[in-house]
Amino acid sequence: MSRNRFQHFCRRYPIGGFTLLELIITSCVAGALVIGTLSAFTPMINRMRVISLVADFHAALSRARNEAVRRGHRVDVLPRVAGDWRSGWSVVLDANNNQRIDAGEMVLQQGMAIPTADVEISARMTDSKRTYLAFDPSGRPRTIASASVPHYGSLTFRVGQQKRKLVIGFLGRVRVCDPDRDGAAC
Repeated sequence: MSRNRFQHFCRRYPIGGFTLLELIITSCVAGALVIGTLSAFTPMINRMRVISLVADFHAALSRARNEAVRRGHRVDVLPRVAGDWRSGWSVVLDANNNQRIDAGEMVLQQGMAIPTADVEISARMTDSKRTYLAFDPSGRPRTIASASVPHYGSLTFRVGQQKRKLVIGFLGRVRVCDPDRDGAAC
């Protein structure tokens, strides 16, 4: 009796499977869909990465400017490795004015190194001989050569086709803009 029930069940509800060919075709179609979807998200991911980098650097500049005013002393933002902002950055009280972090100098904040090679950071500043930013006790950007010479300009962050620019004004105010969208105003 139970055997008849099983045969009746099998006739009514056939048990079947997939062939190897069907599984391979389905896997290929699913893989193509995933690859197509990922390539569509790449610009959005790059935009989020560049926005995050600019926000971190903007926070470091704001901290340096605020600390310079609060402490009444020049505060510098320096790359961890000379000339390379991708190595990370530090907000420092550079007592000996050598644009390096020496023993005994107070580090107020540190930015993390950028681990991927697809990130570019380029600077166009008034003092192009060295890589640094410095704020004096009034909150204005200054060169290391003179407390009366301003050090302003811009840093451009690029990840893939996405880019943002940090513009440091003559008075030390920092703003963010999108060179592709804002054009000449950036």
